[in-house]
Amino acid sequence: GDQAVTEITAFDVVPADLTAGKDGPALTIRAGDVSDDSTVRGLIAARPDVIFHLAAIVSGEAEADFDKGYRINLDGTRHLFEAIRAQADYRPRVVYTSSIAVFGTPFEEPITDTFITAPLTSYGTQKMIGELLLNDYSRR
Repeated sequence: GDQAVTEITAFDVVPADLTAGKDGPALTIRAGDVSDDSTVRGLIAARPDVIFHLAAIVSGEAEADFDKGYRINLDGTRHLFEAIRAQADYRPRVVYTSSIAVFGTPFEEPITDTFITAPLTSYGTQKMIGELLLNDYSRR
């Protein structure tokens, strides 16, 4: 729509080095662990209108540290969706970033909506599960 952005909250595992523009929206910077349920619930208590869920441990690290990959990529995603669900009458727009890793290889180009997912890595599997969780939580 035509709503102006009045506030941005940047959340990452380390504090982001960002500054607000002179005429831009208010900027809040927070650091924490997306796999910590109470931290995520605290963020969602502010009831943002739009959430860009970009947190991830990518392919190499998710393969090297199986537990960390699942903790961030899966548990963190589920904590976010549960925190949203716990808020009465709250339906923010959630933008979830997936990965081409959900398709495995080889894949056609362009990848169409009917192409079957077949991840070959833990990361691809975790991102695919995140997509399925988003679909399921969106129905509620």
